[in-house]
Amino acid sequence: MSLNQTEPDSFIPLKPLPDRGTIGIFAPSSPVESDRLGRGIRYLESLGYRTKTTKSCYASLNYLAGTGEERAADLMQLVNDPQVDAIFCTRGGFGSIMMLPFLKYDEILKARKIILGFSDVTALQWAIYKKCGLPSISAGMVGTDLAKEELVPQFEENFWRLLHTGEIDLPLDYTAEKESTHHGICMPGTISVAAMLLGSDYFPDLKGAIPVLEDVNEQQHKVEAYLQQMKLGGHLANLSSVVLGRFTPAEAEEYPDLPSPDLVFERAFGSKNYPVIKNFDYGHVPGKISLPTGVPISVSLGKHSVMRTRKTIFEH
Repeated sequence: MSLNQTEPDSFIPLKPLPDRGTIGIFAPSSPVESDRLGRGIRYLESLGYRTKTTKSCYASLNYLAGTGEERAADLMQLVNDPQVDAIFCTRGGFGSIMMLPFLKYDEILKARKIILGFSDVTALQWAIYKKCGLPSISAGMVGTDLAKEELVPQFEENFWRLLHTGEIDLPLDYTAEKESTHHGICMPGTISVAAMLLGSDYFPDLKGAIPVLEDVNEQQHKVEAYLQQMKLGGHLANLSSVVLGRFTPAEAEEYPDLPSPDLVFERAFGSKNYPVIKNFDYGHVPGKISLPTGVPISVSLGKHSVMRTRKTIFEH
């Protein structure tokens, strides 16, 4: 068995969400529809959790839920509130990147609270990991997946398993004759949002990492552009492995003669000496898998391939 091992010098566990704990809710990106927010809150409260909302949950400034400074203040309010056990985002959209200069990363690290979000929240979660090494959870949010009239069983099961155990043990659609295990830091995210951080002080070092990438409604040439941009920057050169989630097609394409998605991925990763795993249910899909960000995982490949956490994300 070959072994590719990358382990951080130190791992910072999060404080778990206790039974009947309090979940703070804020809007990091675009405004959330009030009826969706209400359904998501009622779902959480039906499970025995208490909730506490912030001003951003009801704010609207064009396509933003308030200015970047206002949304950052809401997050810091929840970070420093001793009654709040975990922080859930309302939805994605656009704009979490505008919060980053206003956050107090030392206070976020000291609190060690779960910050749970997805999609546009990639910018916030990757920046927090870069600035202070703190993990987070990439998962469906209060005003989206948790607001459905009936939650998708695969999503709901995986969501609460990760929240309760701090661990993942997930099958991969990959078969290899020769067994191998690849260790690295799990970095799930929406690739167009991750690309916004390139060239800034908020983009994390991906050396030895295992990115889990997805996107939605991005034209094919733009997905390729983001991958090539990361490749030119050297960010795809030294990965442990890469997992490709669901790239939901755009409603309309600019170019009529499209390469296959496999060819796009081959042009980005084909010259690399690490495995590329495809068709993973992480993305803007109903049954999306919840994943830890900034946590040591292993990808074990063989006749039956799996992705597992190497450490629980929560303190004991």
